Amino acid sequence: MDPAAVADFRTAISEPKFAKYLIAYGNNDRMARRLYMWNIELSSAFWGPISVLEVMLRNAVHDAMRKGQNDAWWEQANLASHERDSLDTTIRKLREKYREEPTPDDVVGETSLGFWVGLIGGGIPRDPLYSYEVAFWQTRIKWAFPNLGAVSRKQLHDELQRIRALRNRIAHHEAIFNAPHEQLRDSIVSIAGYMSAEMAPLIAQSHRIDEVLAGKRASITDGTCRF
Repeated sequence: MDPAAVADFRTAISEPKFAKYLIAYGNNDRMARRLYMWNIELSSAFWGPISVLEVMLRNAVHDAMRKGQNDAWWEQANLASHERDSLDTTIRKLREKYREEPTPDDVVGETSLGFWVGLIGGGIPRDPLYSYEVAFWQTRIKWAFPNLGAVSRKQLHDELQRIRALRNRIAHHEAIFNAPHEQLRDSIVSIAGYMSAEMAPLIAQSHRIDEVLAGKRASITDGTCRF
């Protein structure tokens, strides 16, 4: 069904949220509605690859951090305030939900992508306690990326930050129609490849991002939309 034919469309979406789509097409209401629906289709196409990458990342980093020590490695780790607060919030919510102490697997499964991306950041550079480059990356986390090659920690972190920002926009139903789609698509595949040479082609051959991008003109012109 063409969203341009739905009388309640703008009311349902809300005018503030719809405004950026109107701006994109010079206040053309019909095309803006179709763009909104295509944006959802594109978000859906990205969600699968991002989900696989997110699970890969947290498991790979967790395995690297716990190697040779307690599975709840964070109890002894010197985490900077942002990561410590994020982790404490996750554990508190799990305790409230289950009324018992969460297992390490429970905690890993509930932590945000931002937490794991944060561990690949610099922490507090040159700080003797909270420099992640020294305490985490050089001694442990880099082994989670056996195929990283010449890519630096900072380059990896920057790529992950862009993917995290995209993920959050999708999760909050925000616009991604003007994002650098091909670059983000390639980053998802590349980072998966840094961790697993076999998972990268699985994502590359399974996603439908290219199909949705190629169908944009038809969606905007004809009102054809699929979720």
